[in-house]
Amino acid sequence: MMLASIRGHAARYVAGGLAVVLGVAFVTTALLVLNSTKAAMAEAVGAQYARADLVVASNQNDLTPDAVRRIQGMEGVAAASGVAVTGVEVHYPGSPGSVWVQVSGIPLDPDLRWQRVKDGRLPEKPDEVAVAASTAKDKNLRLGTRLTLTTGQSRVHDVRVVGIVRGGTLAQDITLVATDQATTAWGDGATYLEVLVRAADGADLAALRTRLSAAVGADITVQTANERVTELVAGLTGGVDVLGAFLLGFAGIALFVATLVVANTFTILLAQRTRELALLRCVGARRGQVFGSVLLESVVLGVAASALGVAAGAGLAALAVRLLEGQANGLMPSSLMPSTPTLVVPFVAGLTATVAAALAPARRATRVSPLAALRPEMAVTVRSRAGVVRVVLALVLVLGGGAILVAGTRTSAIMVGLAAGIGGGLVSFLGVLLGAPVLVPAAVRLIGLLSARVGGVPGRLAVSNAVRNPRRTAATAAALLVGVTLISLMTVGAASVQRTLHESLDRSYPLDLTVSAEGGERLADRTLAALRGVDGLAGTVPLRAGQVALVDDPSMRVQVHGVDPAAAAKLLRNPGPLGGLRDGLAIVGPVTAAQFGLEEGGSWRLRTSSGGELTVRVRMVRDEDTPSVIVSAGDLARLAPKAQIAVLWARIGEPADTKAVLERVQQVVGDLDNVSVGGAAPMRAMYDQILDVLLLIATGLLAVAVVIALVGVGNTLSLSVIERTREQALLRALGLTRGQLRGMLAFEALLIAAAAVVLGLLLGIGYGWSGTTVLLRTAAEGQVALDIPVSRLLLVAGVALVAGLAASVLPARRAVRVPPAAALGDE
Repeated sequence: MMLASIRGHAARYVAGGLAVVLGVAFVTTALLVLNSTKAAMAEAVGAQYARADLVVASNQNDLTPDAVRRIQGMEGVAAASGVAVTGVEVHYPGSPGSVWVQVSGIPLDPDLRWQRVKDGRLPEKPDEVAVAASTAKDKNLRLGTRLTLTTGQSRVHDVRVVGIVRGGTLAQDITLVATDQATTAWGDGATYLEVLVRAADGADLAALRTRLSAAVGADITVQTANERVTELVAGLTGGVDVLGAFLLGFAGIALFVATLVVANTFTILLAQRTRELALLRCVGARRGQVFGSVLLESVVLGVAASALGVAAGAGLAALAVRLLEGQANGLMPSSLMPSTPTLVVPFVAGLTATVAAALAPARRATRVSPLAALRPEMAVTVRSRAGVVRVVLALVLVLGGGAILVAGTRTSAIMVGLAAGIGGGLVSFLGVLLGAPVLVPAAVRLIGLLSARVGGVPGRLAVSNAVRNPRRTAATAAALLVGVTLISLMTVGAASVQRTLHESLDRSYPLDLTVSAEGGERLADRTLAALRGVDGLAGTVPLRAGQVALVDDPSMRVQVHGVDPAAAAKLLRNPGPLGGLRDGLAIVGPVTAAQFGLEEGGSWRLRTSSGGELTVRVRMVRDEDTPSVIVSAGDLARLAPKAQIAVLWARIGEPADTKAVLERVQQVVGDLDNVSVGGAAPMRAMYDQILDVLLLIATGLLAVAVVIALVGVGNTLSLSVIERTREQALLRALGLTRGQLRGMLAFEALLIAAAAVVLGLLLGIGYGWSGTTVLLRTAAEGQVALDIPVSRLLLVAGVALVAGLAASVLPARRAVRVPPAAALGDE
């Protein structure tokens, strides 16, 4: 019976199955990519310990050559070598500056070396190094290339590249390989962080580990190579674990939306098969048999869709690994590294979700008596006892969850606020979903009234059809409601976080941009002219700098900057301590204040260029981008009349793109080693970039859920077309044209999508504001700035509506192809 049912209704299961395939594929991709990333990390970290049995490790450089020699002489030790690590500045030929790199020593025992030589050989002398293959390619290094190294003691060494290696450590792209003697000489002395130990053949590893622990001291650990790798990987994968939770959270959302689609599919299919199931009951089928048959159908659908989802997810994960290969210092493997859980968990999750989605429809299918089911289907009523219970429960959850959410926004304890925010949000949204059979039809009616003149007769018919079966309409809109709510939540949350950060930066850093020459050196006229001409800057003010002696101790001098107070006031986002600068006032940074023993409001006596005295009152400032001492331009003229322009302050215009302006400024000062760029703008651009990337990723991931939801909309409309074949044929017979029938179905899809969009946007704005308040209330000292990015939300709404309209195309084509006479004669 079950197989015959599936064969007879196979086409109707396609959309529900496709939703499961997408959800399972999402979960599979996330698990496989994360598992492969962790495996690649373990492989990269473990390369150094591949030939060792035990690792003696210290958190500080306190393993001396004497300790290594003691370990080498112990019973059961076949070989032991220390691994020296230090850092140096290296200048690559053709590069404008130097970069800080790690230098790894070569174990003295050849059996413990892990580096694999690609070209040349390993270093043998103190003036020889080997480089990673990726570094050699990036820096155009060849055998024989000379490099200049600067150690921590400011000593310069000229070394020659004698080898190109691969299979290095996790940081192989920023690592040089040198002899053990060279590495220890370039560092702070001959000490090691680790000693690799190879046990003798037949030695008891546990006993050797115990002897080593007793010999090296309590502050030094002795681990097996596997334990050492596991510990290091655990320390490195914190961010990967967070990313994993992030991805799996969105995968869970996609699977949840797929479950809604499947439940809707089974509800409508079983409603359409009421007579078929009733006939089975009449010929002897028991309720349990009907229930089991429907569940078995869901199992078959779940197995097939989950298997396809796992296969599709594996293909997507392989593509992702391929695209990411060679990125992030070689952390991504060249191929997938699957494990049993990464394939079994998505399959079981998809199967469980499909069967769970079919439980309620299957149970409802067994409640109708055979004779009642054989009668013509009556109109669905929403004023039933179950509907009242649902509405009451929905109200309780919405009000209770909302109260918890509001309480979370008012607490100063961040963890309590997060728990209340997440819990209250989930509870209230569950109440919204339970109340969807009331909310969605009400929204459809309201939107239908507002757009009645636009739709005409097809529009009025569409409104009537959309609210005829509230449960079906709510189930259709629920999946899209989830997606739109989450996308708008992320959009509003990101915009609010961005605005809060901007206002916080404006309070902490009153200046948008500062361009400073190091040590108070003069900014070249050409540089100043180029900076003033940068497109997007609303104004600039120069600061002159000069050395000024103290009256109390003429041998002590301090660098003082002078600025025109009136011009500076026009640039400041927040006047703060810099506001009100005038003659006789000095704004002093904390380092200078501590150096000269100055206090807020105190007097400070400075010597003028003519040998006179200028007494200024001290005002303290904590902005690190503000020069250590600032006075008015008039006071600086008396203190150091020959002072040169050393700093340029600038303000970025409101319409201008901060990132683009910064790029143009960097192009001006990019080749000047003694010039630095500071202020709030660089930090603002950095935060904006992070938020934009996170928002783009989140929106892309949630788009999968929206796609699944739209599959559900199309599925519901298709089944609804089949369900209303006779009704549509009668409308055609009464004069409704094919175009009007298409318009009716399109308008119905638009109404359902619009209801989901309106409710989703309202919920998303509320949840976005609440989440931002919970996250930033403590960090922003209660000054959370909420924002509604209208243009982005309109884009979300437009895309959802267009997609909803597109979902009606295939059902409409199917509806107009049926001749009215044939449909009216169909039983």
